[in-house]
Amino acid sequence: MNKLEKELQSYARAKHEKHDAFMKEFETWGKEMEATLNKLEKINDALLQQFQANMSDAEAFFAKKEKQFARMFHHFR
Repeated sequence: MNKLEKELQSYARAKHEKHDAFMKEFETWGKEMEATLNKLEKINDALLQQFQANMSDAEAFFAKKEKQFARMFHHFR
């Protein structure tokens, strides 16, 4: 019975070590994924800010043109 107990303990230890190694790899993967998502979020935020700046420029341009057309149509009445 002593040999069987030792074999079971060895088997259980090996399974536990495999589980620990798997969990360590999974945690590493999770950290890398989180870092990647943070980088993507920063890029997305930068693109959104650039888009909003471009939209502000476009809105200012069209507001100016709208005023110019309003003045022009006012002169032709």
